[in-house]
Amino acid sequence: MPNNIKWFPEQAFGEQAAAQTTVPLQTQQNALTYLCSILKDPYGARILFGPASSGKSTIARQFVSVLRSDIAVARVDGSGLTAEKLLASILDQFGYQIDLESADDLFRMVSVFAIQQTRAFQPPLVIAENIENMQPAALRALSLLADLTFQGKYAVRIVLTGSSEAQKLLASKGMAAMSKRLESEYDVEPLSSQESMLFLHGRLTFCQITQPDGILPMNVCDRIHELSGGNPGRLNEIARGTLEHALSLPASVSDVNKYQHATKTARSIPKLIVSLDGEVIEEHVFEDKKVTIGRSSLADIVIHNEYASKFHALMLSYADALILVDLNSANGLFVNSVKVKSTILRSDDIISLASHRIKVVDAPAADDDRISDVTATDTTTMKTLEDMHEKRKMQFPFIDIKRKVKR
Repeated sequence: MPNNIKWFPEQAFGEQAAAQTTVPLQTQQNALTYLCSILKDPYGARILFGPASSGKSTIARQFVSVLRSDIAVARVDGSGLTAEKLLASILDQFGYQIDLESADDLFRMVSVFAIQQTRAFQPPLVIAENIENMQPAALRALSLLADLTFQGKYAVRIVLTGSSEAQKLLASKGMAAMSKRLESEYDVEPLSSQESMLFLHGRLTFCQITQPDGILPMNVCDRIHELSGGNPGRLNEIARGTLEHALSLPASVSDVNKYQHATKTARSIPKLIVSLDGEVIEEHVFEDKKVTIGRSSLADIVIHNEYASKFHALMLSYADALILVDLNSANGLFVNSVKVKSTILRSDDIISLASHRIKVVDAPAADDDRISDVTATDTTTMKTLEDMHEKRKMQFPFIDIKRKVKR
């Protein structure tokens, strides 16, 4: 690309652009209308479902921008939030900077404020995004807020956003107080081909590009839409990469394909970040197809906790999927607070195993049908590992290869 125009791919389609500019589209306008209806609904709860980068955060930001200034609003990203951090963030955004550490004390302060506002006929609004990535205690605190009432009226308006995993989460018993308030839900639909072009050209217009079709012609926009599936985040990513690879303008379909090929070639290697009580204790980069997790010293990732089974879980890495399987553990396996037997993992998923948390980084995009590739051989093989371990002990009686498990 000519040096004098290298600045605008990042300016128009970079990470900061999403927070600074909004292109009006009918698909997102419909979702905004759905959220605005919360103000006249006695149940006062709404939820947006959609995959990552589908525009949920943009819609939530638009919603806040159209609210009256006298409505107290707290907007939080639930990813990894504890109950204490959730409640402290809500209080801070309501204008209270209080040095409290106990979740109970923080909840009482939020409750007092919410009831005061409800008494004045203006209950506060809490927007919690990415709820599937919240810590279980934070979800319980959110459910308690959902159950808070004053004179028979709900004292906190609540808007939630999440992926399909959040739908499973809301069906759990622990979220019953929240579920009973959600009379409807809204699935954020992908942008149409026409909306995708308006979105891409709109971003260029915000950068003072007067003829956006001279940068991204219609056929190029169509190809970007095809690859992105109408997902706004992916539209940004592919458009930026296409322009960075283009040697001249307007960009061509071959520039889009060249970027797509380069992306596949440079696919990131998945990584696992293991933490205990919020402190990172290990980072594991996938070097083999199979990774075992458990209490045994033969596991690839050793969990020093009596509630972890010797071989608790198995992870399988493929070019287009990262799969997690529970190996019939005694205490179960949870992903984003939802109990699973087997599932396809996405980036930023949080695996809960005993008191440990394992965050998934750079997982490949996957088709849900891919889980059928988990074979009986994959899991049966792992069941023989403990037998192998015992045989080794018999062969070398003076060498104890087991690590001591901290109690």
